[in-house]
Amino acid sequence: MTYKLSKKSMVGSSVLFGRSSKVLLEDNSQKSDIVIGNGTMMLGQLISQQDGKIILSDKVNIRGETIIGSVNHISIGYGTIISNNVTIMDNNNHPISPNDRMAMVDAGWSLDCWLWKHSDSAPIKIGKNVWIGQWARILKGVTIGDNSIIGASAVVTKDVPANSIAAGNPAKIVRENIHL
Repeated sequence: MTYKLSKKSMVGSSVLFGRSSKVLLEDNSQKSDIVIGNGTMMLGQLISQQDGKIILSDKVNIRGETIIGSVNHISIGYGTIISNNVTIMDNNNHPISPNDRMAMVDAGWSLDCWLWKHSDSAPIKIGKNVWIGQWARILKGVTIGDNSIIGASAVVTKDVPANSIAAGNPAKIVRENIHL
């Protein structure tokens, strides 16, 4: 269900939601599963299924058409900027087994077997002051360290150390020890 967060939910002060912003609480998720910090700009979409946690620190900037989906846990640190059309998912969205996927198709399009709880998942941790470029994709189980940059269209499948730049598909570290 689409849910408009209110002051009674876990939304900080001075949060800016855009016209296309959506917060979806599905498959038993509650308002408390999504926390949005003070001074955050949220122009994308947050999806929680089966009590998946999405924790946005203060002053996070999520640009338009970005999708963040959780059935496990995603945390995003202070001052992180996530460009347009980024996808961050802590799960595979589907089972890996070809037989399980065929059973899903045969069962019908709107049954429980399509929910993320039936796929592999692992937490995602994105540090503070991270920049994630347009069209990037962050996959389950990844940690991105503070002050790092993820290049446009990168597919991040492994951890990125702090103060690094990762780019490509799959993303590789292209520069380390970036400083202010």
